[in-house]
Amino acid sequence: MITGANTNVRYRGILFHVQTEDSGRANPHIISHVYHGGTILGTHKTDYSDHLEAEDLVGVVRGMIEEQHASMLEKLQSGGFDEVIAERLGDTAVDAGIEAKGSQGSQESKPDTEPEANAPADAEQPTPARKAATAPSTQRGERTFGEGIGSQKPLDEVILEYLAEKARERTADRTSTAARKNRPAG
Repeated sequence: MITGANTNVRYRGILFHVQTEDSGRANPHIISHVYHGGTILGTHKTDYSDHLEAEDLVGVVRGMIEEQHASMLEKLQSGGFDEVIAERLGDTAVDAGIEAKGSQGSQESKPDTEPEANAPADAEQPTPARKAATAPSTQRGERTFGEGIGSQKPLDEVILEYLAEKARERTADRTSTAARKNRPAG
């Protein structure tokens, strides 16, 4: 499984999250989602089973991820999801987003993009989809997707630490229970 791409993007004054990930050799497809507030607004899935025998499979899949991610960002920014945004968020939310952006003194039509806060420290150079990234700019308590729950550690390391901590807690509980049972009655 290859590390995917995550981008927060402000479009029409509303913060969206675009995520693209590889499902691995066993399920050879790349899937992209456009989210707002945890709701999926759009999805694109690409099968790459015909590339499994490629000499540089990692490079091929990484390129496909970057291309598909950039395509989803472009589709969002060019209005390709406007209909579903209006349907799911309501025309008033979209209009309010446009008014809020205008009231901030920005007449710019180009949306701001924000890099994912928990990107790996050893990440490669920014992909074309991330080159336009700027510092996060949330409004009135608005949180970016996944804020505060990310980790720089690999998932297996996080799980191992969690299991080790639970084992230590169980050992401490057993020790204190045994100590209480062995105390003389007084």
